[in-house]
Parts: sequence; C-alpha cells; structure tokens
Amino acid sequence: MSEAGFGFEERELRTSPELAERAALLASRGLTIPEGEGLVLGLYQSERLVATGALVRNVLQGIAVDAGFEGEGAAAAIVSSLIKRAIERNIEQLFLFTTNEEAPRFESLGFSLIAGVPRGAALLEWGSEGIARYLDELRGVARGKPRRAGAVVVNCNPFTRGHRTLIEYAAAHSPWLYVLVVEEDRSLFPFEVRLRLIREGTADLPNVTVIAGGPYIISSATFPTYFIRPDREEAARKAVRMHAALDLVTFRTRIAQALGVARRFVGTEPFCDTTSVYNATMKAVLPATEAPETDAWGLEPGIPPIEVVEIPRFEIDGEAVSASKVRDLIREGRFSEVERLVPPTTWAWLSGPEATSVLEKIRHSDSRH
Repeated sequence: MSEAGFGFEERELRTSPELAERAALLASRGLTIPEGEGLVLGLYQSERLVATGALVRNVLQGIAVDAGFEGEGAAAAIVSSLIKRAIERNIEQLFLFTTNEEAPRFESLGFSLIAGVPRGAALLEWGSEGIARYLDELRGVARGKPRRAGAVVVNCNPFTRGHRTLIEYAAAHSPWLYVLVVEEDRSLFPFEVRLRLIREGTADLPNVTVIAGGPYIISSATFPTYFIRPDREEAARKAVRMHAALDLVTFRTRIAQALGVARRFVGTEPFCDTTSVYNATMKAVLPATEAPETDAWGLEPGIPPIEVVEIPRFEIDGEAVSASKVRDLIREGRFSEVERLVPPTTWAWLSGPEATSVLEKIRHSDSRH
C-alpha cells in the first residue's frame, strides 16, 4: 500500500474479493476485464474502491473511476501510478486504449492521440518513442520509391506458399509493394524468424520491401483482440470490430500516408473468424470517400482512400493453404506433409537445427498463434 496523491490509498489488487470489486467497478462503467492483465492497481478512499487500472505489457487498460468520484483527481492519480510502475519496469513507451469520448481526459494527462473512431475506440501514447519517429522512419524507407504503392500486412506464422502467392500477385499489380510484418512477438514463430523467412522467400521480387510493422499495426495496442481466441458471441465480435476499426483508421490516416500507399492487398479468410471480421471492416474503412461513411470512422476531408484488393486463398488439391494448417501438421507429427505447403526457403529453415525449439514449442501448444 502507498499514498497515490489526491488523498487516495494505492493498492496492488491480487485477492479474489479485490478483483471482484474491480470487475464490478469496470462493469458499472460499461467495461470488461482486459485479457492478460499483469499489474492491477486500485485506489481506495475509506475502504471504497474509487479507481482502478492495469498494465498489460506496455498498454494501460481497464481504467475506470467510480461515478461518484469524477472530477476528484482519481483518473490522474491511477494513470500516474501506472506510469510510475511502468518506468520502474524500464518501460519507456506506453499505450492507452480507451473510448473516443474519454480521450481528451487522457490528453490532458500528457498522452498524445494516435487515432480515434467516433462512438468507438481511441488509442493514445505516452513516452519518448512516438508515432512521429516511426512515421519518419517509414518516410525514409519510401524515399525514392514510386508513390501509389501497394501494401500487404502479414503475420506469417510461418511464411507459406499462400503468403508467397499473395505477395507475388500484389507486387505484379503495384509499382512498389511494402510488406509490413506484424511485430508483436506473441506468435509461436518469433518475430525475427518470421521477418527473415519473408525476406528470404521474396528476395527474387525486385519491387518489394519487407519491413517491421512496429507497434502501430495489429499490435496489443491497436488490435488487442487479434491475439486471443476468437469468440462468436456478438459482444466479442463487437469488440473485434471496434479494435479492427482503430487499427485500420491508424493505417489509413498515418501509415499509408507516410509510405504513399494507394492499395492494400488481402487474401480471403475461410478459417479465422477474427480475421474475417477484420477484412470486412477493412473494406468499409479504407475505401470510404464520402459522408456518412467517412464521418463514421472519423476520417477528415483530404485523407485519400485506399483500394482494397481481395484475392482467393491459394489452394492445393482444393484445400486453402494456411499457416495454421502448417502448425497443425507439426503438432500432429505429420512434419513431412509440411513441405508442399511452404516455399523452399521456409522448408530449409524448418528442416535445420535452428527450428528445433520452435517445433517443440508448437508440439506442446494449443495457441491459435
């Protein structure tokens, strides 16, 4: 316990009664408990929980203030406490996911708005490593390359012949193609391995640049529900749509502008419900040119539309090729069947000594990523 300022007592919440009290406070403000909470804090006044928040890796989530304590400094106190704890853990950049209506409250506490969707979600950040630096890096990558480029956003867990087919098609229909690789390291194949396999598997395509996606493309901040098991309940689908919209508005208004992207290529999604919702949202957000569609996504006039090009999934013997199928074959001990689903560069890595620990991890995991 410690004093958090404004006369509140700070506690780290661990016990079942404390966490139940926190869940009730979140529910009273229309919020649910975030997935994968690490540090959970609560502020008390006379044994009454008046504010709460959590640190999920480098993302502040589940922040709520009792309605009776609005304007009493509780929001500032809980955010300040979480920032202090993050700094103690050597975390120098923080993201905050909240409703768009609540965003100004946190801007007044030193956070900067990255993107917001009216009547939806907003993403803010705090710290020295900001989106301005990231966009400068992207502009440097794009310098001297043709504008009206294409883009593909991929995870490639691992890189398959399906991914290769999509990238090859996109490169053939773009003056230049940027392949942005999801950098969030929560997949069974580590990010550095995924990045390497994509670069090796596309090295023969002269107009392709493969780059790390950074923290602003399908990350725990922009799209937290991407990394949990899909749920077909409408409430869960609504959360996925909300997060997808935030991710795609960030892409259209920030990332695409820095790279000069006019087209985004995607494959059809017959397997993952989350990705299917993401693709449907993409078709609504990226090409929108007129109100009320642009107003619904918070797109200001002058933000160029992005054409979405969807191509059928690559198939072998009538079955769509996917990274999840590759992982399933490994998990089931049918390793030899993997070879026909992946490019030679991926197969060479999988057959080598570097892959041993990853293959063993897959065999003992039921993770969807």
